[in-house]
Amino acid sequence: MVAHAMSGRKGQERTMKIIAARTNKKVGMIIMVAIFLSLCFMLANIFLTYDSTVRTVEISISTQSMKTAADIAREVDVEGFERFLQKPTEDSADYIRLNRFLNDYRLKIGAKHVYIVVMDAEGNSHVMINGLPPGDTAHTYIGELCTLTMEEVQPAYHGDTFHTGIIHDPKYGVYITTGAPLINASGKLVGIVGIDTGVEVLEQIENNALKNSLFYFFANLVVLVLIVVSYTLIRRWYQKETLRVVGDSEQTFQKEFRSILTSIQSIKHDFANHLQVIFGLLELRKVERAQEYLRGLQTDLQVVTLTQQVANPALLVLLHSKVEKARASQIEMDFHVSPEENFEGVLSSDLIKILSNLLDNAIDAAEADPTGERSISLHLKKVGNTYQFTVENTGATIPAEDVKRLTQEGFTTKMSEAGGARGYGLSIVQETVKKYEGELSVTSARGRTCFSILLVVDKRVAG
Repeated sequence: MVAHAMSGRKGQERTMKIIAARTNKKVGMIIMVAIFLSLCFMLANIFLTYDSTVRTVEISISTQSMKTAADIAREVDVEGFERFLQKPTEDSADYIRLNRFLNDYRLKIGAKHVYIVVMDAEGNSHVMINGLPPGDTAHTYIGELCTLTMEEVQPAYHGDTFHTGIIHDPKYGVYITTGAPLINASGKLVGIVGIDTGVEVLEQIENNALKNSLFYFFANLVVLVLIVVSYTLIRRWYQKETLRVVGDSEQTFQKEFRSILTSIQSIKHDFANHLQVIFGLLELRKVERAQEYLRGLQTDLQVVTLTQQVANPALLVLLHSKVEKARASQIEMDFHVSPEENFEGVLSSDLIKILSNLLDNAIDAAEADPTGERSISLHLKKVGNTYQFTVENTGATIPAEDVKRLTQEGFTTKMSEAGGARGYGLSIVQETVKKYEGELSVTSARGRTCFSILLVVDKRVAG
């Protein structure tokens, strides 16, 4: 029997390890996916933050530069520019005056270039006046091709300002071009004022934004690692606790189930002998003795008929075991359980915890009954969204001061066996009852003790 129990315990541990390994594998995959998605979200957030910062600065610079271009366009001598276009030479008085005007503005606003362009029939842009002093290395000749495209300057044909994106030019560096239309007295577009604003500061801002984004990325990564580590530790603790609880319930279940098997095997073995005895008594016309013998077999029959009275498998196994235990101590047990009730809403492990401890206490108390009357009554019923369990037994009356302390961990009214821990059964029952927002009450008087349990099962899932 010991070898069999050890083998069963090892098999249980092996099964639980397999379940834990499978669970760990699934959880590991979930964690990896979660980490991957978190990294993707963080990288996306960094990119969006970086892009938003750059765009904000770019728009800010462009907006200010477009306003300046519009101011310059309003101050340009349009008639002088039209005269220059009729004879576009650097010796022209209009060219010299306009070039000086544009150069003064360039110096005042700190731009790379301030110039006037015209668009040809093919959509190409040509620099007509570049506001740079003679001899400047960036000075352009009249009519030199410009990088502005018809698409970029299209708003100018509708009287609006415009701006380009960031331009990386190997000759002039990094800049943004903004522009405003030159409109003559008759409302015709005769040219476009362009401003090239250096955005080296924007590159510095981009670098700072990137550094800040990387800092936040690594900070978020550290937080993510801490969350994963914390989750893993908590999950392992919870898993161990769950396996411990399941293991305790499983051991109780196996113990009760083995007791049932022993009882059924005993009944099967004795059945033929019982029939022979009854047949012999009837042959001898000793009817009263046969009836007395049959009454002695009623407890054995109760073990068999319980199968038809109890629908919940876990409860069936438990009651079979307790009936056998009570029968061995010559205790009469009376059960009142609805055959249709399967106790949906109460975890099987919790059902075993509550009733196993209560019935064990009841059997111990009835067995020690000094009056010799040994009986236990169990009532299980559902009322609305609650289950009501009542276990009543004969035995010594428990003093009122002890009744209040029964659910305290370690307190017991029984004599402790050598090396045995007692006084924990009712505290386990109390903790289990609290899970269901229930109540546990105890009354003891005139040699009878009654434990009443109320469990609230509304919105709970069956176990």
